[in-house]
Amino acid sequence: MNKFIDNVSKIHNNPFVFTPLIVAFYEKLGEKPKNILLAYLILPIVLNERSKQTLQTVRTTSNIHTFMDSKDKSKRENVFGLPDRIKNYKEITNQCIQHAIDNQWIRVNEDLSIEFLKKVENKVENLNQSFKASSNLHKIFRDLDVVAIYRLLGVKEL
Repeated sequence: MNKFIDNVSKIHNNPFVFTPLIVAFYEKLGEKPKNILLAYLILPIVLNERSKQTLQTVRTTSNIHTFMDSKDKSKRENVFGLPDRIKNYKEITNQCIQHAIDNQWIRVNEDLSIEFLKKVENKVENLNQSFKASSNLHKIFRDLDVVAIYRLLGVKEL
């Protein structure tokens, strides 16, 4: 039974399916030094049901503080358990980055910034909302450096 669960998990959490989510984020973000570290936040945020819903309604005036507004209990749920989710998606994020590099959709520069090269279409209908959330995620990260983003989200380690 345990092998069955592991196999279903591998099918569900497939790097070939999740790579367009990461590429869509970097398409909109632009280059920042060490922005490769933001890749580890993409899947845990855009695949979480609550934060995915919040990101679909993000505007250009939104920022990280409005994403996790401490006065609004429902928005605090966007970051609950984020460090654990990051650990769970770390390996698949690495595989997605490698897949995107191999297909020449992105390139990693010497300053550890990711440069967007080619647009990738979402081919999985169930991920349409996550794809839109991934495209909007850059709006809440746009004015901050990588260290500040991690600090504000309460993530202490990768």
